[in-house]
Amino acid sequence: MKRRYILSTLICLLLLSSVLSAAVQDERPQDRRRARENMRTLWLLRMTRVLELTEEQTAKIFPIVSRIEKEKGEIYLQVGKLVRELRLILGEEEPDQKELKNKIDKIKELRNLIQKKDEELEARMEENLTLVQRAKYLMFASNFYRELRDNLERARIQRERQRQKVRKDL
Repeated sequence: MKRRYILSTLICLLLLSSVLSAAVQDERPQDRRRARENMRTLWLLRMTRVLELTEEQTAKIFPIVSRIEKEKGEIYLQVGKLVRELRLILGEEEPDQKELKNKIDKIKELRNLIQKKDEELEARMEENLTLVQRAKYLMFASNFYRELRDNLERARIQRERQRQKVRKDL
């Protein structure tokens, strides 16, 4: 059991470091996609450890989470595209009101779809987890993304400091 815990911790740390380096250093779409996949994998591994999932639970939950998170990722890409288009429209001298409303409505529709995916995930988790695991899941989900965001921010600050040091040395 101890060996398994150590191994899963090491895997999580390796994945986290690759996620952080990819997210901080690379801005190419394929690198961002890979970073999202790494984050999803890290999320699944950490969730398995925190919730102490059985093999049977893992076999049921992993495909569900992977599918829903992939679908949400595709929706987020659409939202990002619409937000960029919205920004361009707002940059015009006289933004087209009809076009603005159309983009806003599409973004709202996609956000509702993301919310439905989250609700679907919650329902599937309830079907497959014990009450204690469900409570741990709620805590894990909120903590994981907060910690990830904090780690990304620290890595960004560190990268900026390194850039400043290199400029100073030149």
